[in-house]
Amino acid sequence: MAVTLIAGVLLLPGMAIGAPDNNETVIQSNGKLLSAMPKPAPESRRIILPSAIQASELYGFGLQHRNASIQYSIFSKEFKKVMYPKFVELNWVTGVSSPWITKYEVTKETVINPNSEIIEMRLDTATSSGPAPSILLTISLVQEKDSWVITGVTSDPELPRGGLPRK
Repeated sequence: MAVTLIAGVLLLPGMAIGAPDNNETVIQSNGKLLSAMPKPAPESRRIILPSAIQASELYGFGLQHRNASIQYSIFSKEFKKVMYPKFVELNWVTGVSSPWITKYEVTKETVINPNSEIIEMRLDTATSSGPAPSILLTISLVQEKDSWVITGVTSDPELPRGGLPRK
């Protein structure tokens, strides 16, 4: 399911298309310049995630692929304001070469009320030497309009260069 969702995120026209404003990293695709920095998508073009678990799984996919644009796309407006400068500092690449995430799995869903949930997720990791300790995430989500968004993430231990705030 996350693969289907990610395909939709990557194809959103407002997400990563645009000419560079200044010294942004730029890549070429079909002869067009694409900025590596996400551009705000019009409200009508945002991704709709009908469940908190789907939003959490897409976040896990973004972490596994070290793609801050994917992670950022499912943050609430307030959390985007907090995370934007951190992601810019990381050049929109989260995580490091080692350890890497081999698997992510939702381990617990706690419904606070119809519009608020807390998801616990386990990230299994590895290094070139073999399996590494798992990382546990606590993801806070709310329903905004017709989609679930992430309002906060904590981890124990903290992900390296992951841009995650600690408790």
